[in-house]
Amino acid sequence: MQHKNKLGPIVFTIYIVVAFYVFGGGMINSMVAYRTWRFVGPNEFPKFHQADAERIIPFFVIVFLTTFILQLLLFWFRPLVINKSAVWIALALNLIVLISTTTTQFPIQTELSRGLSISLIEKLIRTDFLFRRIPMFGLAIVNGYMLFKSS
Repeated sequence: MQHKNKLGPIVFTIYIVVAFYVFGGGMINSMVAYRTWRFVGPNEFPKFHQADAERIIPFFVIVFLTTFILQLLLFWFRPLVINKSAVWIALALNLIVLISTTTTQFPIQTELSRGLSISLIEKLIRTDFLFRRIPMFGLAIVNGYMLFKSS
């Protein structure tokens, strides 16, 4: 038990920092970046989209994926005041985001890599909001709750 007490706050702190980074990055991408794609010309869009994709992977996707590792660690190493059900809810919400990304957003992004399509950008914005931003907002609430409980 003492092992949990020593590592729990460290793992939880790292998780919270990474989770809120991902939340902020996701919101900026969703609310700012995707919406500005409509204004990129059709000739410039493929190169723009490729440059965007090259940057999003190291600065967002990899960091997002680390949240899963940290969430799994929270089952064993977390502040004792945080119950496992909160971790399960956080993990479930994060899985919704991951499943949506791989089954919905990624195929749209693949199509967009071939060229500008306003209808695909609109679909990306719509599905991103429903299946990624809403769950991520819920995840931010759960994370805020866990942060409150740990203070």
